[in-house]
Amino acid sequence: MDETDVPTQRAQARQDTRFPQADVDQGRTGGHQVPSGEGASPPVGVTPRRPGVESVRSRGTFADLRRNGSRGRHGPVSVSYLARPGWERSQVAYAVGRKVGTAVERNRLRRRMRAIVAARSPELPVGAYVVRSTEGGPALEFDELKVAMSRALDKATSRAPERAAR
Repeated sequence: MDETDVPTQRAQARQDTRFPQADVDQGRTGGHQVPSGEGASPPVGVTPRRPGVESVRSRGTFADLRRNGSRGRHGPVSVSYLARPGWERSQVAYAVGRKVGTAVERNRLRRRMRAIVAARSPELPVGAYVVRSTEGGPALEFDELKVAMSRALDKATSRAPERAAR
């Protein structure tokens, strides 16, 4: 190849890289069209927010519960409670340690405890709660767990003196 054969100017890039109209399939529409009623389904297994309780998020609330909370225990379930009359809703934390069982057992137990607290939330006094379980928790049937939690909640809330919210 000779130098005379090489062009001195750069070739310009094509502006339109699409196929010419003659090569386009005329039978199809331009975009992906989803028939009505189809599409992404709502997520499965997402738990809606409980109407009466929230999660404990504040480190100070945990410290107050540890120092000043009243406790109730029944079987493998124990509950710490601290009255907070100024709050709008109760806050609940669940403590299920690794000694309780496998991750599947702990998560199942935590879901059951959440369901029990959510069912009782309208009648519970407003405040902060920590619900704990020991090794015997996963072995309980749902109704047995419900009785144990109800008794522990009742003991904790009946012993609690009214303290002003900080």
